[in-house]
Amino acid sequence: MLRMKYAIGLDIGIASVGYAVLALDHEENPWGIIRLGSRIFDVAENPKDGASLALPRLEARSVRRRLRRHHHRLERIKNLLINTELITKDELLHLYDGNLSDVYELRVKALDYSVTNAELTRILLHLAQRRGFKSNRKSDANDKEAGQLLEAVSANTKRMQENHYRTVGEMFYKDDLFSKYKRNKGGTYLTTVHRDMIAAEARTILEKQFALGNDICTQDFIDKYLSILLSQRQFDEGPGEPSPYAGNQIANMIGKCTFDPNEYRAAKASYSFERFNLLQKVNHLRLLLEGKSIALDNEQRKKIIALAHDKADLRYSHIRKALGLDEKVLFNTITYNDDVSVIEKKTKFNFLQAYHQIKKVLAEDMQKLTTEQLDNIGQILSTYKSDNKRTEELSALGLEKKIIDALHGINGLSKFAHLSLKALRKINPYLEEGKIYNEACAAAGYDFKAHANTQKTELLPAYKEEMDDITSPVARRAIAQSIKVINAIIREQKCSPVYINIELAREMAKGFDERTQIDKANKENQAKNERIMERIRTEFHKSNPTGMDLIKLKLWEEQDGRSPYSQKAISINRLFEPGYVDIDHIVPYSISFDDSFKNKVLVFSDENRDKGNRLPIAYLQSKFGAKAAENFIIWVQSNIKDYKKRQKLLKREITEEDINKFKERNLQDTKTISRFLYNYINDYLLFAPSDTGKKKRVTAVNGTITAYLRKRWGINKIRANGDKHHAVDAVVIACTTDKMIKDLSSFSKYHELEYMHTDTESLLFNSLTGEILKRFPYPWEDFRPELMARLSDNPADALRKLNLIFYHGTDLSTIKPIFVSRMPRHKVTGAAHKATIKSARCLNNGIVICKTSLQNLKLDKEGEIANYYAPESDTILYNALKERLRAYDNKPAKAFAEPFYKPKADGTPGHLVKKVKVYEKSTLNVAVQQNTAVADNDSMVRVDVFHIKGEGYYLVPIYIADTLKKELPNKAIVAYKPYADWPVMDDSNFIFSLYPNDLIKFEHRNGVKFAKVNKKSSLAETYLTKSELVYYKGTNITVGSTSIITNDNSYTVKSLGVKTLSNLEKYQVDVLGNYTKVKKEIRRPFR
Repeated sequence: MLRMKYAIGLDIGIASVGYAVLALDHEENPWGIIRLGSRIFDVAENPKDGASLALPRLEARSVRRRLRRHHHRLERIKNLLINTELITKDELLHLYDGNLSDVYELRVKALDYSVTNAELTRILLHLAQRRGFKSNRKSDANDKEAGQLLEAVSANTKRMQENHYRTVGEMFYKDDLFSKYKRNKGGTYLTTVHRDMIAAEARTILEKQFALGNDICTQDFIDKYLSILLSQRQFDEGPGEPSPYAGNQIANMIGKCTFDPNEYRAAKASYSFERFNLLQKVNHLRLLLEGKSIALDNEQRKKIIALAHDKADLRYSHIRKALGLDEKVLFNTITYNDDVSVIEKKTKFNFLQAYHQIKKVLAEDMQKLTTEQLDNIGQILSTYKSDNKRTEELSALGLEKKIIDALHGINGLSKFAHLSLKALRKINPYLEEGKIYNEACAAAGYDFKAHANTQKTELLPAYKEEMDDITSPVARRAIAQSIKVINAIIREQKCSPVYINIELAREMAKGFDERTQIDKANKENQAKNERIMERIRTEFHKSNPTGMDLIKLKLWEEQDGRSPYSQKAISINRLFEPGYVDIDHIVPYSISFDDSFKNKVLVFSDENRDKGNRLPIAYLQSKFGAKAAENFIIWVQSNIKDYKKRQKLLKREITEEDINKFKERNLQDTKTISRFLYNYINDYLLFAPSDTGKKKRVTAVNGTITAYLRKRWGINKIRANGDKHHAVDAVVIACTTDKMIKDLSSFSKYHELEYMHTDTESLLFNSLTGEILKRFPYPWEDFRPELMARLSDNPADALRKLNLIFYHGTDLSTIKPIFVSRMPRHKVTGAAHKATIKSARCLNNGIVICKTSLQNLKLDKEGEIANYYAPESDTILYNALKERLRAYDNKPAKAFAEPFYKPKADGTPGHLVKKVKVYEKSTLNVAVQQNTAVADNDSMVRVDVFHIKGEGYYLVPIYIADTLKKELPNKAIVAYKPYADWPVMDDSNFIFSLYPNDLIKFEHRNGVKFAKVNKKSSLAETYLTKSELVYYKGTNITVGSTSIITNDNSYTVKSLGVKTLSNLEKYQVDVLGNYTKVKKEIRRPFR
């Protein structure tokens, strides 16, 4: 059977993959849409702060580990005390019964007087529990928190010496500074002491007790006790054997070399890797002079390399000075968006950072180290974090003790490269010769593409080892989802594509903070543009201003109302008059493909036609002579503040290198993550045979070119209208072929003719006759009508009216609207309960008790403090709090902005009050602390849906805590009722479980009103329907309702009561949005 040849376009974002499958004609150019859609998934990070989703789990595990070790240490000490007969098991069990004296008083007493064995046991256990701070890394001095702890240790050591305290216990007991509390509180480190100080106290007390006649406190006993007290696992070690996490945690995760799979990767702090990095940067450096690119000679290269070793903070200004460059010479690796001297002083050229860290601490001793030793030092400091282990490994290198001690002060080295030291030592000599990376690899006998001989398959593998190089969880998930989409398309089409075009959102390469800043800047820019649009509407009486109008006004203001080419004034009153002024690309678009604001100026229409396909200076010199060009240069230098735009305006010629750079910058996506996915698809996917001999099967398309094409094709993208726009972008991406770029360049060369833009297309027309001479190139005839039909709610009807050749012989009823696929959240992760612990003493009354800050208190309608627990227990405090709230008009933030002290009976201030007890209703909670307290449930994992004939549907919520139980809960939600009143469900009535983003279909007797999700959407505010396929989002147990969204997230219902539904069904949806009804499920427990 002959399969239709096709291509794939992918628009990949951090939470979405838009896809388009296009049919190809006999020349392998797009000519019809087979299918399109969107796949939506959660961003793989905490939406609040961008932290890893695994962080809470890792932190919780770390706490559990620490508590387990603490408990184990105390158990070992207790066993020591029992085995040496200092105390019996029964005495230990009742050690803390009755009225006990202050343990700090006992610690001081034991320095001079004999204490009982029970008292000594209390002292030894107390010391083990408060054993002081000890870092096993000298480098902790550079860590902020560790630095604060060390400062407190130093201050307390000084206090002990100055006041002649014999031990820490004596200082804490006698010094007024520690009279309020003897444990750190509120983020302070006042009572922090070094572990050695605690050990010294233990030794002093035990030796004194032995001298006073306690025969158990022998030297052997002291040594055993101190051995346990001082025991501490190395910082970089995980748990002990047989745990899979045992051993050095960093060493366990070091991957293998890209070129030598048997070799481990080198640390980025190793000298060979840093030099490898430096040499590459130097070899790519070029000097720019009057449009020409000049390579560095060997002497210049050597000077820069020497300078990099000499200066820890090397800037381009230093390089300019060292090479003695003329002020007209620029560097190719700098984007000059500011004054040359300013930007070069700001821009760093630092690629030997670890080298300079080592050099700083070793000073003259640096000269004693060989390259191999420097490599090994970088490896050791990156792999091991404890001083003991570092000392052991560094000693094996034959280093002097003073060098080893100095190296302990280095912190923050942890990352690893993609190559081994063996590979680096082979490649570097060729980089030294000036070769670029691929040439050096080839000369060293390596294939720099790394996978030229990999086995290609019809489906992309879900995982290969190089995926470990992608450390961002956000990028990893986006890539994984993209692979799923590609494979699903191939399975559906039953053959491989001819080519795949991909575009990755620029935010993919950014961290959370950068993305937040970009989003903020975009919103500010949108708001600014909207203000300008409103100004055009009001001041210039243009009811429907276009994007072109917006740019015209912005350029007019930037240029102080003058044309740069003639310096003549542009009348603002004629600004929007057809044929008066044009927006001109400074560097012709047909060459640069640069449609950015920085490449645009506002000029008279006749100037635009005359300039044609030339640079401004070339045009002015040719048309008006050198004087006009000189005046233009002076005007630009005086009036254009934007450095990049100024450089474009003053450009004198376009070289072949410029043209290549334009294409690389504006047509190709060169982000690291884009290159990775490009290589991954290229290396592992077996493409369909090409009848035209097509060699380039994967293209990473730049977003600027697709944005330009979308705009010129009249395709409006309204993000607020839901998630279908990702599919539209994917169609444009798939159509961005070499032929389209060629057609686009050809069309753009007609600059002597005048553009006319309508809402739907761009035209070239004769300004005198009005005759249309050339239309903006489309991928195929009727491209836009076909795309609009496929995006409609009823594509079959829309296509029937168009009667397109591509669909002849196709059963149009099989073409359905885009159905957005969403990744369900089936994974059970998160805390079992909230952090706040509440008293369970009144749980039988349906309430729990917890403490809350005074700033959360409010007066209710009766003038009493809302939910205040047991005000009668302390009426003086309660009435004082109530009066304070009244005095500040029931505004607690203001009322308790200053510290609040409980008044005594005589009216004088008493103790400071920060929190009080309040009560709250409790429906579902988790028993903690051996059932003496409760905490609120954390995340709801799913709801189990039951159906009882004649009664309707019931929902049983399942929380994280429930997944740890042997049996699932069976009580179903009843709105506004306490948990005790919820009915118990029988498993025979169970029909299915719903996780967030599961697909359901409901039927409602009277109809459900949907409201649009985004206020900025151009869709209708609401719509009413009796039945709809929707995605389930969550359940509110208080009101007993669910929240749902339409498949494209354009509309939502925030509260849908299941008791009002006449029918509820669950559907399975695949990656491409194909869905099938789910039959009755089996209720599955978690254990």
